[in-house]
Amino acid sequence: MFNFFASRKNRCPNRNLIYNLVNYDTVRKMIEDKDNIVIDVRTKREYDIMHINNAVNIPVDKIRCCENEYKNKKCIIVYCSSGIRTKEAINILNLLGYMNIYIWEYGALSNFPFKDMLIF
Repeated sequence: MFNFFASRKNRCPNRNLIYNLVNYDTVRKMIEDKDNIVIDVRTKREYDIMHINNAVNIPVDKIRCCENEYKNKKCIIVYCSSGIRTKEAINILNLLGYMNIYIWEYGALSNFPFKDMLIF
């Protein structure tokens, strides 16, 4: 699989995506910090089956509604199942002016290591 989230602070040459790639321990601390927001960009059905504790569900096709909603948040952490919708959400958030976006590798729930942080 191609890692389009390959560097620590990246501007993807093909997509001009701006985000920060952080390790798992760092993202765990960020998720626990209430000054940050965790956005699950999967469908409501996927979210209802399983999601990260304290994550809000904003499906990628609704993410444009966040234009001013999270401007006061220190960091925005975005994830989906595999990373594909994460990439799309980062693009939309960047277009809305958000540059304080953080993900772990691929921004994918499939490789999220902290099972104790998941709600089933």
